[in-house]
Amino acid sequence: MLSPHELATLMLIGSGPHTRNDTTPDHPEIDPVDLDALIARQLVSIDTSEDRSLPQITDHGRSMLKAVGRDC
Repeated sequence: MLSPHELATLMLIGSGPHTRNDTTPDHPEIDPVDLDALIARQLVSIDTSEDRSLPQITDHGRSMLKAVGRDC
């Protein structure tokens, strides 16, 4: 089961590209503890193909978002 913070982080990541250090109003900061929990549950992976590390929703994460009524 996900905590409310983890679920909110999953929805935030599903809404667009973010990094751990994004702090602009368009890209709220992602809590590293929540991000690590989502990675451990294989709901999110880290894409390091660009100059920075970007969290990406996995297929399992997309299924979780669909189950709560949020498509990404």
